[in-house]
Amino acid sequence: MTPRALSLRSAAAVALLGAAPASASVLDIYGLNPRGTAMGNAQTAVADDYTAAFYNPAAMTQKKQTSVGAGFIATFPHLFIDRESSRSTVPDERPPAFSGFNLGVLFPLGGLIENRVAVGVTAYLPTLNLLRAEGIDSQVPQFYLYQNLPDKYDILAAGAFEFGPWLSLGAGVQVLAGLDGAIDLHIDLANRTVAQRSVNVEVTPVAAPTLGVFSHPTESLRLGASWRGALALEYQLPTRLFIAELVDLDLNIGGTVLYSPHVLNLGGAWHFAALDLLVSGELSYAMWSLAPDPSPRFEIDVGGELIEGVGLGERLDVTNGAHVDLGFVDTLTARLGLEQRPSENLVVRAGYSWRPSPAPVPTEAFNYIDAAAHLLSVGAGVSFHDPLEIRENQIHLDVAYQATLMQTLDVEKTLGARDPVGDYRAGGRIHSFSISFRHDL
Repeated sequence: MTPRALSLRSAAAVALLGAAPASASVLDIYGLNPRGTAMGNAQTAVADDYTAAFYNPAAMTQKKQTSVGAGFIATFPHLFIDRESSRSTVPDERPPAFSGFNLGVLFPLGGLIENRVAVGVTAYLPTLNLLRAEGIDSQVPQFYLYQNLPDKYDILAAGAFEFGPWLSLGAGVQVLAGLDGAIDLHIDLANRTVAQRSVNVEVTPVAAPTLGVFSHPTESLRLGASWRGALALEYQLPTRLFIAELVDLDLNIGGTVLYSPHVLNLGGAWHFAALDLLVSGELSYAMWSLAPDPSPRFEIDVGGELIEGVGLGERLDVTNGAHVDLGFVDTLTARLGLEQRPSENLVVRAGYSWRPSPAPVPTEAFNYIDAAAHLLSVGAGVSFHDPLEIRENQIHLDVAYQATLMQTLDVEKTLGARDPVGDYRAGGRIHSFSISFRHDL
């Protein structure tokens, strides 16, 4: 194997371990369970089971029984990027279909504290990968919020204390995995062998706090507020190739990926007893202006006796160029959810969300695509007794469908015909289906 081939393979190995595009949480866009999805994710004031660990940890005190549940989501993007010019050699990337599982448990603590304390844990697990991200150049047209969205696990744990029906407070943590490592190769040219080789990869947790406030001042009114801290995966994967003291190649790849911004949610809900109808509304403020540049950082330092001897050391060193200024702005998303119970064992739901885009129209060199979107959703739930008669309490089965209708984005490049990508139009639809069960023990 030649030194050139070996260096290329080592660089490829690092690239496969790395990641690039940033994105919101899959739970923010598609919801954690069918009830949340069907009600437009307007759950800050109404989540009352293990999903409250995500929506509002303080709301976990509503349920006074231990509750367990699990669910499944499948999402099918149908997004397009239509180029005006067929001469461009720069490809584009579109998100694939994906699926994942969620599961959780809620424990209210009894005894002397009389169920005033609740602890909940919930998790989202991708079907095919626990963690995957793609290294896509910023010049390649790609859908910023959706390209790498589903391929990361997400774990949330929280606790809450109820002072009374007028006030509950909660706090928790949201966890991802960080990735660091190194590859070290020493080549013996005389024997054409690898004299020393080592690969070190470390997966460490990274966490962000969550906080919540919940109030149930009257039988009909519920109020809630929550905050989720920003979360991102930082990675650093250096590679060193040492060839018989002649050539010393240091390749450093790093970056910030899988970014979720600070999010503040304010929600309220009113129960119309005569119709057995719950109406929930919510505003979510996401601080996208703080989003980091998602482009991978590359640094190549070439040295060694042979390279330095011919005076090429600094000439062969490479960096990845200037920082990309995303120009993102903070967004305010509006959500509305309806839940009506036509019979004791049946509930129907509907929801709507308006999600503005944090991204400017990509008229310059980079091509992170996003546009404002309407999110329409419907769902239903049924309750039935355990057919195996193991438990007395009913089992709750919920289903939901959500359509994300992205507005069409017309991109006209500042450089016109000189731009390597050229003008294009982008948009499309995303269809999401989910199902879950929940059981109160």
